[in-house]
Amino acid sequence: MKENTIVTQLLNTSNGRVEEKRQSCKSIPGEEEECGICMETGSKIVLPNCSHSMCVGCFHDWYIRSQSCPFCRGSLTRVNSRDLWVLTSDCDVVDSTTLEQENVRRFYLYIDKLPLAVPDTNVMLYDYMI
Repeated sequence: MKENTIVTQLLNTSNGRVEEKRQSCKSIPGEEEECGICMETGSKIVLPNCSHSMCVGCFHDWYIRSQSCPFCRGSLTRVNSRDLWVLTSDCDVVDSTTLEQENVRRFYLYIDKLPLAVPDTNVMLYDYMI
């Protein structure tokens, strides 16, 4: 019974910290979360020459059609995929302690969902040494 209370306390603590982080990141003033082309939210990449950003799908579609930035018309002829930056915010970066707590929480939830294996007492045991 003591193990169950420890697990519950650990789950509540880690859930609280993760939720605090998510709530604090939801409203960051001045941050544009949508792509300037398709207006969808999601991961964005940043062009190395002019620092304009757009989603990966829009960059791929645009780069096939044109060799210039869709916002400032700067040249993209020498831009390789390894030169692109992925735009992240503080919400995307998780410290190792939070990551560890999330993994432990998931592990305990997985264990709780496993079926309880109880040996059947009605089974006759066979002694092969007789």
